[in-house]
Amino acid sequence: MQTLHHHQQKPVIILIHEIYGINDHMETTIKYFERAGFEVYCPQLLGQIKPFDRDSEDDAYRYFMTEVGFDRSVDTVLQLARELKAKDKSIRLFALGFSVGATVAWLCSRYDGLFTGIIGLYGSRIRDYMTISPKCETLLFFPTIENAFKPLEIVEVLEKKKGVRVKMVEGRHGFANPYSEAFKAPSKDRCFQEMSEFIKGQLNKVRSAERV
Repeated sequence: MQTLHHHQQKPVIILIHEIYGINDHMETTIKYFERAGFEVYCPQLLGQIKPFDRDSEDDAYRYFMTEVGFDRSVDTVLQLARELKAKDKSIRLFALGFSVGATVAWLCSRYDGLFTGIIGLYGSRIRDYMTISPKCETLLFFPTIENAFKPLEIVEVLEKKKGVRVKMVEGRHGFANPYSEAFKAPSKDRCFQEMSEFIKGQLNKVRSAERV
């Protein structure tokens, strides 16, 4: 991602983690966006417990679904977003989520006046929340292969929604995680390039609207 110009106020990303918590993948993503000129917040949705290892996927998934869940995660993200907005109304705020974090980001898109843009990568549970109509521009990436459902069927529905851009990317769930066996560097690079263009586009749109 190209570095943003620093004479402008730093845009903010709320990064929403996967079932594992704030692990090496999230730490790497935080550093990446900080280097690109963003202020990054990554709320800990799992409470006090340590991040799960990748080989504890079943335990991590069970813990997230039973002890945390989507509603509480959305509340945590919205509370942080509202606190940041209360401090500075002119803040440019993006929510970026991976896996369950992408579904949380999608659920946050319903709330008007908070986010400049929403980005989600392989939010497979978005399929349970297809009736949502985002109140801000939204960019979603799905892999070509998911074990539990056919991504193309979801994509065809989502891309008809106003303000939603949906991209299918070669690979499996987890393709953007360099620590996962599903990692696919060209697919991750393509997503991050499109993410960069999406964010720049939203920031330019806001700046143009302010000049009018």
